[in-house]
Amino acid sequence: MIEFGNASIITALFLSILAVIMYISGIIKKDETYFNSGKITIILASLATIAASVHLYKLIFAHDYSTEYIALYSSNDLPTFYQISVFWAGGDGSLLFWTLLISIFTSIVVIREKKDELLQHAVPVMLAIQSYFLYLLYFHSNPFDKLDFMPLDGNGLNPLLQDPGMVFHPPTLFLGYAGFVIPFAFMIAGVFLRDGDWVFRIRRWTLFSWMFLTLGNLFGSYWAYTMLNWGGYWGWDPVENASFMPWITATAFFHSFMIQEKKQSMKIWNVLLILATFELVILGTLLTRSGLIDSVHSFGQSDIAAYIIWFMVIILVGTLSLLALRCNDLKSRRPFDSYISRESSFLANNWIFIGAAFAVVWGTLYPLVSDIFRGYRVMVGPKFFNEVTIPLSIALIVLMGICPLIGWRKASNKNLKNSYTYPLLVAVVTTILSVILGIRSIPALIVALTCVFAISTHGLDTIRAVKRTIRMEDVGTLSAIYHTINNNKRKYGGYIAHIGIIVLMIGVTGSSLYQYEDTTTINVGDSFTLGDYTFKMNGVEQYTKLNKIVSFGIFDVYKNNKYIGEMDPAMYYYPKQDQDVSKPYVRTFGLDDIYISAQGISSNSETLKIKVIPLMNAIWYGATLIMIGTILAMLEIVENRRLKLYEI
Repeated sequence: MIEFGNASIITALFLSILAVIMYISGIIKKDETYFNSGKITIILASLATIAASVHLYKLIFAHDYSTEYIALYSSNDLPTFYQISVFWAGGDGSLLFWTLLISIFTSIVVIREKKDELLQHAVPVMLAIQSYFLYLLYFHSNPFDKLDFMPLDGNGLNPLLQDPGMVFHPPTLFLGYAGFVIPFAFMIAGVFLRDGDWVFRIRRWTLFSWMFLTLGNLFGSYWAYTMLNWGGYWGWDPVENASFMPWITATAFFHSFMIQEKKQSMKIWNVLLILATFELVILGTLLTRSGLIDSVHSFGQSDIAAYIIWFMVIILVGTLSLLALRCNDLKSRRPFDSYISRESSFLANNWIFIGAAFAVVWGTLYPLVSDIFRGYRVMVGPKFFNEVTIPLSIALIVLMGICPLIGWRKASNKNLKNSYTYPLLVAVVTTILSVILGIRSIPALIVALTCVFAISTHGLDTIRAVKRTIRMEDVGTLSAIYHTINNNKRKYGGYIAHIGIIVLMIGVTGSSLYQYEDTTTINVGDSFTLGDYTFKMNGVEQYTKLNKIVSFGIFDVYKNNKYIGEMDPAMYYYPKQDQDVSKPYVRTFGLDDIYISAQGISSNSETLKIKVIPLMNAIWYGATLIMIGTILAMLEIVENRRLKLYEI
């Protein structure tokens, strides 16, 4: 008798293929009955995938180690909270989770989206992708495969993954990955139908997917910072890059979208950016499942790498072939009038994003390329990525400052003078003050100059808009601010997100350039001083908690000889895996993060890596602003503004 999980997957696969047939039949015969039947079939396929997922959780919590996947990633002593993350701890389970999200999103689309020809052509694309994933699940990456025997216990979850960050980081990433299926499908349908409405229809879905991809990257950064014992938050690990690459191209799309909306330009750009984003999402799947790279993030060896590569090739060749057939329909009606215009600044913005994406892709894949052509791997370290991306990031912030105030078509001298005199003055004065206050680092001064300039232009544009509201509606300042933002949520959501990125950039600069550290061994009763901070060791304690033995030192922390708190950096020993894991202790005092990581603990001493990291919290504050801005932008409905005979 077929196992319930497998029966659910094969049922979902059959229903997905059937729904594709129904939708194609409806398109050919122009019969609404087929679409209605297809909609019901899609919902049933989604329910079947949900059933498979619920069944996997049932097996996880029942400790059914006859299921190979559960034997590999769960164990009797694994805390209940981390049993949740067993679902996506390995490649097979994560593929089921991804497929589950795609099926749910597809159902939401057919239920909520406008019932028109564009939707009818987009749905088969979504279903084809969903069907392929279900095929891979059943035949090549099945989380319900059984062992020939019943182990008494499982291997357990990697201790590094037994952290709250790993409960939230993968699901948020997969929400972003799965969400990008929708923009890709509508893009294919729009190009095929010569229907430019597709860019309007995907705006919210793209924002939704981008938001969760951003959130996933941030959760991953915080996990790395508080769990991986090196005191950093981004190491340019190949799997980190895998989720960053589609984020870059999706960000570029948001800016191109506005040019197509306003000027009916950059249409091919938008098609290619959505294609690149979806391809890079699939590339991320390849990097994490192929076994081609080593990373604590990856799922290890898998036999589906070839299928993923073929999938990428089919997507690429198919989309480019369709683009070639429709290239005449994608010509821009209104070319750029001047290099000094908002259109040109958006174009420059896109080129910088593409340059950054190419650099990250090349640096990530170069070890594999060198292995193929040279017979050995040449590793690319963080230095390469930093040297390329930092200048590009600064250039983007400059453009971020230029775009809000520069005129469309061609900026006049008057426009340039009125728009940028005060922001430049504020930026220069701030930079001079920074030098007076003791900042001598050229990179830090450049960041200060560009960030203050960008914040000033955003602020100036907002102040002008609020003043117009006060003048036109005769309301108070607070009411005017509310009405200004509420009447253009997309614009000011974008502004808030921009400010968040600027704050994040300030945090990255401060934490990178001005951190200092030392490694020392402190005995009980002794003290150690690093900069303004003194650490006095009071004792060592040990206790058993759930599936680990916790050892930690207790330290009083003083700043300039004034007591400010207690810290207890720990080491966890996991008997089942026979593995020690350092659990850093991070605490914020004023503008500084104090980061203490245990390197070794004895009965009366502890070896520590201690870091003082300024402005680290600015990264998390900036991230919060990005989320707020994105949600605000999503609240605004952008109507289709095309002409009756409009073609892409």
